Amino acid sequence: MTSNPWLSHALASVQGLSPYVPGKPLEELERELGIQGAIKLASNENPLGPSPQALEAIRVHAAQVHLYP
Repeated sequence: MTSNPWLSHALASVQGLSPYVPGKPLEELERELGIQGAIKLASNENPLGPSPQALEAIRVHAAQVHLYP
């Protein structure tokens, strides 16, 4: 049984997903590691930027993003 009644209608693969668990607050992490000035990146952030392949895919398809499939 799930905590959300509507979830029982979802695919089993969706029902089996684990919920997102956020990381520790920055202040707590700094305190545990004994450091200051840490920079927190969200789960979807990448300090290296997008890959060249991703940039090329954007360039190729950007002119068509307004089209409905």
